[in-house]
Amino acid sequence: CRSDLFDPEDRRHRYPFTHCSACGPRASVLRALPYDRERTTLDAFPPCAACRREYGDADDRRFHAQTLACPACGPGLAAHLPDGRAPNGDAVEAAAECLAAGGIVALKGYGGFHLACDATRREAVDRLRKRKGRPTKPFALLVPDLATARELAHLGPEDEHWLAGPARAVVVAPRRDAGCRALGVAREVAPASGDLGVLLPVAPLHWLLLYGPGARPGVDAPRFRVLVFTSANLSDEPTLHDDTEARARLAGIAGIADLVVGHDRAVARPSDDPVLRSDAGAPIPLRLSRATTPLALTLPQGARDSEPVLALGGDLKAAPALLGRGEVLLGEHVGDLASVEAADALEARAEALCRLLELRPARVAHDRHPGYVGTELAAHLAERWGASPVAVQHHHAHAAACLVEHGRSGPALALVLDGAGWGDDDTLWGGELLRVTLRDAVRLAHLEALPMPGGDAAVREPWRMAFAWLRRAFPDDDAPRLPWHARRAHGLATLARAMERGVASPLTSSCGRLFDAVASLLDRGDSAGHEGAAAMALEALAQTTDATLQLGDETAAGSPGVIPAADLVRDLVVARADGAGPAQLARGFHTALAARLAAAAAGAAQETGLREIALSGGCFQNRLLAAELTARLQDAGLRVLRHRRLPPNDGGLAVGQTVVAALRC
Repeated sequence: CRSDLFDPEDRRHRYPFTHCSACGPRASVLRALPYDRERTTLDAFPPCAACRREYGDADDRRFHAQTLACPACGPGLAAHLPDGRAPNGDAVEAAAECLAAGGIVALKGYGGFHLACDATRREAVDRLRKRKGRPTKPFALLVPDLATARELAHLGPEDEHWLAGPARAVVVAPRRDAGCRALGVAREVAPASGDLGVLLPVAPLHWLLLYGPGARPGVDAPRFRVLVFTSANLSDEPTLHDDTEARARLAGIAGIADLVVGHDRAVARPSDDPVLRSDAGAPIPLRLSRATTPLALTLPQGARDSEPVLALGGDLKAAPALLGRGEVLLGEHVGDLASVEAADALEARAEALCRLLELRPARVAHDRHPGYVGTELAAHLAERWGASPVAVQHHHAHAAACLVEHGRSGPALALVLDGAGWGDDDTLWGGELLRVTLRDAVRLAHLEALPMPGGDAAVREPWRMAFAWLRRAFPDDDAPRLPWHARRAHGLATLARAMERGVASPLTSSCGRLFDAVASLLDRGDSAGHEGAAAMALEALAQTTDATLQLGDETAAGSPGVIPAADLVRDLVVARADGAGPAQLARGFHTALAARLAAAAAGAAQETGLREIALSGGCFQNRLLAAELTARLQDAGLRVLRHRRLPPNDGGLAVGQTVVAALRC
């Protein structure tokens, strides 16, 4: 198909909807099963005589290609300027000219709109950040081939499979600074990360944009070797996929895009790009959507006869799942439920899953947090369908998802490390050692809990958690002075009084907030431009060195059921004040925390006789922590279960919720 696209003699020359039976959109155009043209959005484009001949020819590669089309009968592109006018000439060339001039272009792909700009132009990247309201979160890069991707990032064979294979995923891998400099990639693309996200062309439109008229991929040089390529939806909003809405929101009111290139092939199931992070052995999924969902997992034996169960996940990285007929199906990533539009999108995608499998749920599972949007939405859907709402504890759902992924039922141990989840004692958990089955979970131990000053404000401002950990590590207020203290000279006394009185200071055992605190103390983030920003910066700092400093005593023990960490913070602060390098301390913190967690797990294994342990939660997106901890657990004789098909973050939460809800009732 790519050859046809660039062949001047082919009737599909430069036609951006060139597909065969082995490529093109699938789930994004599917309205119902089975997968036939009349149940896709291509039913609006009756094939011409030439396409009908190809469709019926068993020797043609377009035999029974449901998305088959050509310029005579298929969809077409349409470009619009901010004032609503169409630019002169070809839409693709108008987009290329806009990018070359430093502009921002919105492009409609298989599952929705992306925003693109020239990644070598700092002013263009800065402009995109300001217009999109995304101050620090890394952007992905669209590159024409694997050779360019290899120049920019360290890629393993599995990474390249996900990049160049059918999924065409964004792969986040350690950046090659020399390659970035050689290609002129602006540092503003990923300002505080040691990684880069790279993506190869997904749709014919991307090939046409990267290569000019007359160019041939693999023979001629592309006109663009690296473009920023990011979803066009604004923060906390679902995937933007409707052309009229895109023109209004991107080129009209918001003024984000200088040109909008859409098309008249409707998107039935909106989807973002899947994202995986390079890791030893195999990449870790961070987000599943286009080409990777719906994802079907076979249920362990004891859960296969359940009535249908729908689950909504959490309020962050929400994605629905549906259990029935012996498997559980994970739907497309929706995102954070911080807007009415996002909640509506989650409801729509949950209903679409039920229609796809023609199942009516008997139960609707949701997170136990009473204030979550998903909790209210679950009650609404349960009432509509005459189903029972079922609350599932956050960390039990994480652990159950990992067990299901590996076809296990438990009992097993689980370490679940994340930002926060509502615990059984109505505090915010996040550093949990559990004994789990698919039916129930028992908390064996947890990171020591301490106040979270300001509640949710502490997520946005990591310096608050740094203050809380300093008070815990130095109860006599005798901490040596750091640059941190100079930055936070005012307001600490007021914050201390609020913590002492329990005002807006809920208790948390969160591992994610501990990482935030250490990042702030090492000058890597007093405020977070996006979720996990400080922890990502701390990991990036740690990966700049192999040298480490020992923190804490590996044999140290806290109160029964408590995994201590204050001594690690104390040693880190003292060493920093004595002149130790921040990179060595960041590395030492990762090593010391992994040792502390592994020791707790090994002790629990000895007491319970369990030899399997599931690792789940957003902190396991950190490849350094995951590697250190996995090695220590294996040295202790434990079989480690890690996520490889589901995201360790809340994107896989709904899978665990469905199974727990199915077996509990």
